[in-house]
Amino acid sequence: MPSRKKIRGFTLVEVLLATAILALMATGFASLYSSGLSSLTSQKDRVVLNSHLSSRMEELKSRDYSNLTNGSEVVTVEGESYTINWTVAPVDLDGDAATDAGVVQVTVSVAGVSDLTITNVIVNTSGQVGKI
Repeated sequence: MPSRKKIRGFTLVEVLLATAILALMATGFASLYSSGLSSLTSQKDRVVLNSHLSSRMEELKSRDYSNLTNGSEVVTVEGESYTINWTVAPVDLDGDAATDAGVVQVTVSVAGVSDLTITNVIVNTSGQVGKI
């Protein structure tokens, strides 16, 4: 009877187990990559929206004081439409429960996105817009 030599190597079970472990690790890394990419895209959209808000506020501050009114506009960012609203409201700066003449608070925000808002208090200085 011939002697059997000891053959070195991996068994089929060991190879399949290692492949399964690698597949699970690859799935985990792909999931992390996907969520990171999604977050990055979301942040990019927010930066563009914030730019629109700042641009609208600057345009409102450049208007004649008598032309400051509420309004809205629709902007498209990466194929998705957002509504930018702006409100002009009287303000009580001195706390006497009466609004001050020639002073308004202008708020520009994105509808449905609670943390994208810019607010300025604007003062009428001889027909010109000033900011406190």
